[in-house]
Amino acid sequence: SNLCTSPSGVLFENSLLQVGVKHEYVGAQGRISVFFGNLGSTPLEEFKVRVDDCEHLRMQKQGTQGLLETDEDGGCTVAVRTQAKLLLLIEVVAPFDDAPAMRISFQTEDGEKHEYPLRLPVVATCFMEPVTLEPGAFMQRWKSLEGQDRECQEIVKAPPNALPIDEDYMRRIALIITDGLKFGRCQGCDPTPWTVSGAATFRTGAKDVNGNFINVGCLVRVEANPQAGAFRVTTRTLHPLCSTAVKNVALVSIKLA
Repeated sequence: SNLCTSPSGVLFENSLLQVGVKHEYVGAQGRISVFFGNLGSTPLEEFKVRVDDCEHLRMQKQGTQGLLETDEDGGCTVAVRTQAKLLLLIEVVAPFDDAPAMRISFQTEDGEKHEYPLRLPVVATCFMEPVTLEPGAFMQRWKSLEGQDRECQEIVKAPPNALPIDEDYMRRIALIITDGLKFGRCQGCDPTPWTVSGAATFRTGAKDVNGNFINVGCLVRVEANPQAGAFRVTTRTLHPLCSTAVKNVALVSIKLA
């Protein structure tokens, strides 16, 4: 599943380690729980996790004792079939298009060192609130957001093993927009069943000079070309990073549809 649009799932897994994530958001705030499970037959020693600080996120970190200590003597031991846990409380303060980096390191009993650089599934669409617009209002805003810095567009092919693009397929695309990207579906904007339009507000915890929270209006359109087995994703927002971020999550989600 696509963890950027799913509330929980496996971020990484091999024969030694499984990393699970559960995340939930309200407005500009998020709560991310990360679980590090030992799948091997011996303890994982000097187990450490480093989550990079980001300018666009305020972040509080709590974890199993020793987990977040990155010095020489830091770390914890994760016994066989047990977990270490990390809790992140975050608030977004600015638009962004890159997920926070997390680095896991440990060694096994034989002294072999392991290191895994990962990205947490915290993306701009996590902080969206859906907006439902009438067709006239949607098209008016769509036209007002024309311009190079505000629009992002890319074409993506449906997966090779995908079914033909039909109305059922488009219903799945509509669910990606509403349930995955957290956009409101704006119906009636298009005379064709091959286009899905949506609107949302990107919430931040930052305030302007008047003390009002800074929010960014976002619009998205997904247009299908059934003959070519492809989709054109177009996003328009007042902030270039928001446009890029929404487009990227939409592309990944469509590839996995």
